[in-house]
Amino acid sequence: MSLPDAGSRMVEAAREWGIFQVVNHGVPEEAMSAMLAALRNFIEGPVEAKAPYYTRDHGRRVRYQSNFDLFQSPAANWRDTLFMDMAPETPEPEEIPPACRAIAPEFSGLVQRLGSTVLGLLSEALGLRRGHLEENAACLEGLSLACHYYPACPEPHLTLGTTKHSDPSFITVLLQDAVGGLQVLVDDDDKQNPAWVDVPAVAGALVVNVGDYLQLLSNDRFKSVEHRVVAKSAGPRVSVACFFRTDGSTRVLAPIVADGGNARYRNTTVDEMVRHYRAKGLDGVSSLQYVRI
Repeated sequence: MSLPDAGSRMVEAAREWGIFQVVNHGVPEEAMSAMLAALRNFIEGPVEAKAPYYTRDHGRRVRYQSNFDLFQSPAANWRDTLFMDMAPETPEPEEIPPACRAIAPEFSGLVQRLGSTVLGLLSEALGLRRGHLEENAACLEGLSLACHYYPACPEPHLTLGTTKHSDPSFITVLLQDAVGGLQVLVDDDDKQNPAWVDVPAVAGALVVNVGDYLQLLSNDRFKSVEHRVVAKSAGPRVSVACFFRTDGSTRVLAPIVADGGNARYRNTTVDEMVRHYRAKGLDGVSSLQYVRI
């Protein structure tokens, strides 16, 4: 089956860049605006309203914190984050902050539908049936929202909003406001002089990037892009990163090898990858190096 033209461009971007922007994606602009407004209302609310959600316990499905790797990273990032694990089980309403209680489940469901479409096209590009990545590899099984709030920074040249990293996910769908600041690391032709390139904030668009798990599964046919967020004197900047992950911690991640090819990664589990990612923090080194053959 031939991919539609837009799908072909998406697959090419996943292979060459690891990132692309989508419009006409089926997520209403009203829902995107409401999600960003809910995040601002929570973060900008009184301290006592946020205190019940502050935790570093990964067993809680809703967590509010400044930096998940605060005690591993050499420097803190200029941001606060509200994490919400929305799938496979949606948190109970009382677990979600009141400001986000109505919109977060709705927004998550809309993004999941987009994720299904993207994963279907990427499955076909790997020569597999359309539902393989979603059903066989469980790439749509888990969904976590990382809702980031970057305050205006008085000295943006001295820090970063988010340090260089790639994502511990199959794909990530990013909703961002108009402030901007997202950058991706792009190789030149001989891959000797990579450069940071701005990802413009396009009204109504969602950014989609390939994560580490999909690069591993695709055996390097898709690229997990390294990216960062620069601090800005303008702001605040708010964004919602939707990480598509499997919920099964013991699920095996094994490269899908094309005929005549060789595996470039050893088999691993989601649990092993997550533990490695949390232990090292955002240190600028890809987790894929840990399992590369």
